[in-house]
Amino acid sequence: MSEGVFEPQERKRVSRGDWRRDATRPEPYDPLKLENLGRSIEAEMLQMQPVPITDVPPMYGAGIYAIYYVGDHELYQPISDGCRTPIYVGKAVYKGGRKGLATLEEDQAPLWARINEHRTSLEQAHDLDAEDFCVRYLVAVGFYVPLAEQLMIRQFRPVWNTLVDGFGNHAPGGKRTTQARPPWDELHPGRPWSSPDRMPTPSKQSAAESRERILAHWTQ
Repeated sequence: MSEGVFEPQERKRVSRGDWRRDATRPEPYDPLKLENLGRSIEAEMLQMQPVPITDVPPMYGAGIYAIYYVGDHELYQPISDGCRTPIYVGKAVYKGGRKGLATLEEDQAPLWARINEHRTSLEQAHDLDAEDFCVRYLVAVGFYVPLAEQLMIRQFRPVWNTLVDGFGNHAPGGKRTTQARPPWDELHPGRPWSSPDRMPTPSKQSAAESRERILAHWTQ
């Protein structure tokens, strides 16, 4: 052992064999631990170059994505920061798994379809512009995608995941529904399926309450 690694007192303690009393027990890094596998997917996606959500090319596969705001809406100015803080994180998985040759996973494009569904929601919102949004995405093995999504939501706390629910909702069936409008649609109205004539019951969280929650979030 080279000179200077231990001070004299430390060498004396080690030589007495009492180093075990103060030794720590670091947890060995396990690259195959589920959380670490999820983190590896997250890290890989965050290295991807963000692209406008209006220009995502067609692709097969499931995966994870993060949507970023880059416009000048006053409510979201604190995260219009060069695609560092996502406004929404989501996943897209295969439907139904393998159920025969007609529905092979290799023939499905859930990630591309999901991102396009969000693009449509942003285009329909009266006070948002889809061109003010970018997205990072990564096609990944489906088993690990939900875990990576959970880790990213826990880390970034995107406001459309944690404070204003409903952005990722699918249109309900039928011409008229008794369901309450999602909070996101109260805050950013415009999607036809959530209009008052289709969903007459207002959300329990008003647009004003959503604004207050988001503004309070920025001050924390």
